Amino acid sequence: MIDPNRIANRANRNSSLNYDKLFPISKHSMPDTSLLPGCLPELMNRFAYHDRNAVNNLMERRDRIVRSFKTIFDQELQTKKYLMVGSGCPSIFDNGFTLMRNYGIPYIPASAFKGAFSHYVAQELEKDSLVKRNYRLLFGTGEKDDNIRGALIFLDALPRSYSLGIDIINNHFQPYYSDEKNEKAPNDYYDPVPVQYLVIDSGSAFRFTVLDDGNIGDDLTEELEKSLMNFLGEFGLGAKTSYGYGLFKKTK
Repeated sequence: MIDPNRIANRANRNSSLNYDKLFPISKHSMPDTSLLPGCLPELMNRFAYHDRNAVNNLMERRDRIVRSFKTIFDQELQTKKYLMVGSGCPSIFDNGFTLMRNYGIPYIPASAFKGAFSHYVAQELEKDSLVKRNYRLLFGTGEKDDNIRGALIFLDALPRSYSLGIDIINNHFQPYYSDEKNEKAPNDYYDPVPVQYLVIDSGSAFRFTVLDDGNIGDDLTEELEKSLMNFLGEFGLGAKTSYGYGLFKKTK
């Protein structure tokens, strides 16, 4: 189990290693896990560090990739509120957090971006929408396993600048839900149990890039750009979008 008291003594600057690998493990003792939330500020300070030269190199590499394809969407957008990606990933904390392994920076994986947008197109757009009518062409998914290679190329959403914060949620009836033998109905006699977790703060800027392999016409390209902007601005990415998380707007 993790010894929270020793986290502060670790000096590695790669946030991904700090979060996923470098917590001390003991097979013979289980420390008080209630101390773990107190480690979040320490982690937040560490995650705030990143190699700016490495991020600039990532952006330059992104520029070279974009020049090699037809661009559908390539914009830097700001978070309206919080962003929470990877909350379901295994973690010693109550919620996970996604960090790029080699660079130690928060990001939105291309697979998550593509999956969320394809769901938006399939479930939210009208049947006569040009984008929805070309769903198989764009995403490669047909009926009865009639699949092809999708024409859209999604890239990881990379942070141009970001800050981190800690948000909280209160579980009001935790004993009722966690103990099967508990016969007491949920009511105000239970103490709320606060759960803290890391979030990407409002005003953080991410670069979203979607490319075309050459098979998408200009009319469809224009509609795709509108749909992507509406998806990111109104429906969002990551967890807790119904609470305003994961929504983006154009940078000032």
